[in-house]
Amino acid sequence: MIGIGRLEITGTGIPIHGLPARLEGFRIALVADIHHGRFFGPEAVRRAVEAVNSAGPDLVVLAGDYVLGSADYISPCMDILSGISAPCCAVLGNHDHWEGPEETLRLLSDRVRARTLVNSSMRIGPAGESLLVCGVGDFWEDEQRLGECLSGRRAGEPVILVSHNPDYAEELAPGEVDLVLAGHTHGGQVVLPFFGAPMLPSFYGQKYRSGLVSRGGTSVYVSRGVGVGSPPVRLNCRPEIAVLTLEGRSPRGVPGERSGG
Repeated sequence: MIGIGRLEITGTGIPIHGLPARLEGFRIALVADIHHGRFFGPEAVRRAVEAVNSAGPDLVVLAGDYVLGSADYISPCMDILSGISAPCCAVLGNHDHWEGPEETLRLLSDRVRARTLVNSSMRIGPAGESLLVCGVGDFWEDEQRLGECLSGRRAGEPVILVSHNPDYAEELAPGEVDLVLAGHTHGGQVVLPFFGAPMLPSFYGQKYRSGLVSRGGTSVYVSRGVGVGSPPVRLNCRPEIAVLTLEGRSPRGVPGERSGG
């Protein structure tokens, strides 16, 4: 089980067009793919919660796939996640649909006190200085009703979209949202030099393996995930909690992004 416990906290600045001045420096911790189960036990989940709290984010985004292999892991996982000190919002991933979507949503709300975003949205900041955070259903196992999420959008209001699966970014109209936050790919878990990840659950090759990607005027950040799937191996792909700092967009664009159609 190479590298499973070597959790890394990464930091990335994310330029957002039209970001209100009062939200400059707003910090989001992106936590995806915990996969509490046989390979990632309760102590590992507790260490991840401690790492999130030590980062001191303004908002924690829980991007789905909380357990692996059995619904028995849902309640213990949510008990531990209740220790997150910052406000949380959450979506479901494909594994959550396979193991118990209703229980997962209920406990995210009741125990973790997370705002569950199932084709819905929440607002950060007051009128005229706000940001809309939306969440859609899992791309494999649910519906994505983005129109419902955006129905109350204010003129010029920036939008962050949480989608467990980054492939959904390809369904968006150019510039429809400003930023997509995703997980699902685990960074490939095993990454080979000059080749990339031999196995990646994406229809778009290595494009959405991990990190910051540009797609049609939208930034997409893909977390490498916290836990691990099967086989329980990570090589050249450390688990990650991504701390994203929102910034006003530079007129010169965003350096260092991978881009694609």
